[in-house]
Amino acid sequence: MTQATNELVLGIELNEQYAQITYYHQSVKEPMTLGASSDAEHALLPMGMRRDAQGIWHLWDGKGGQTEDKDAAADLYNRIGRREKIACGGRSYEPKEILAEYFRLCFSRLKLLTKDTRLYVMATVRELDDWWSTVIVEALEQYGLDRKQIYVQDFFSSFFYHTINQKKELWYQDVALLTYEEEAIVGYVLHIDRSTRPAIAQVQQAARQPMDERVRAGRKETEWKKEKDRLFFELLKKVFERRTVSASYLMGDYFNKSWAERSIQFLCYRRHAFQGKNLFSKGACYAVMERVGLIESHGVIFGGRDMIERNLSMEMRIRGRESAYPLVSAGINWYEAYHVCEFILNEEREIRILSQPMAEGESILHIMRLPGLPHRPQRATRLRMTVYFSSARCCHIEAEDLGFGGLYRSSGLTWKRTLYF
Repeated sequence: MTQATNELVLGIELNEQYAQITYYHQSVKEPMTLGASSDAEHALLPMGMRRDAQGIWHLWDGKGGQTEDKDAAADLYNRIGRREKIACGGRSYEPKEILAEYFRLCFSRLKLLTKDTRLYVMATVRELDDWWSTVIVEALEQYGLDRKQIYVQDFFSSFFYHTINQKKELWYQDVALLTYEEEAIVGYVLHIDRSTRPAIAQVQQAARQPMDERVRAGRKETEWKKEKDRLFFELLKKVFERRTVSASYLMGDYFNKSWAERSIQFLCYRRHAFQGKNLFSKGACYAVMERVGLIESHGVIFGGRDMIERNLSMEMRIRGRESAYPLVSAGINWYEAYHVCEFILNEEREIRILSQPMAEGESILHIMRLPGLPHRPQRATRLRMTVYFSSARCCHIEAEDLGFGGLYRSSGLTWKRTLYF
């Protein structure tokens, strides 16, 4: 159940062709998808911008000009992904600069809702690596958001959050996702393992069928439609083989009854089936709604490739008692794992961190030496420690000597260690 709030929550999908925004605010009952027009079937924002004669940016779909136009910035997703500087209007833009401007244009369509609200944004992309995570966060910070208001995740995570926020009858069993990507139909399956506590969901590719010109092999249109239907039907049988699928989602407008007549009949037989384009942006919106406490968690963890599988902690004396101080909790995505703390050393000249698997398994003690640390009396050295990840299995520990107030100045020393799991 959603709660009344004056917060504005956005889920924005970025891909090669377009962006799409789904938002939630107290003025609506459920997340709503925003588009370039009021037509929900065309709720797509072009992945390009162009400057007019007054130097003002506008979203641009490439029509009425050339992609090499000196006042235009086209193909933004791919160019940012390649880390290109983008020349436009007589100057060169860093990827984070052009993306910040793009976000500003997209979010300006919600200007009536942004007044006197606190904005939270979840951006979702097909494959989230360290580059995309960094450039999105930096662009949104440049737009004006605090780091605590920014979230990122990949499409599979968005598929998961969209799914578990539907009626439970739709995801009590396996759920299929059917997409058209890189000239192929791909079938994915979301499965929830309820034998664990908490339950863990995973998405796996179940089947892939190329649909390019080599497969077409010169067939005329009528014959090719029949062959596409047959190939799609065979793919669906592989996806549903030895599985009980309660619902299926067709992403995009590639799938239609003009050629997939038999396949769609099979898909819908005793199953729920849905088709649309806003699944990922809506899933991103649900995800950030859960993060900020607007909806309750369903007690299921998404065990995607970005999930951290180990808990990190360190022994610390807190209010006179030895306690395990948590640093990072297992079950979250690596790009959300960030912890900063300050503490005072007793006689130690090392930092001891314990990693423990979320399931069964042995704990591991990691020792970070502090060579060169000045010799000071007990409890006269304060350290600042930062913990962050660059992948699900690569953790970075950084420590900085802060000295001790006016008694002992900082040595300026820092120490770093990388942990691989």
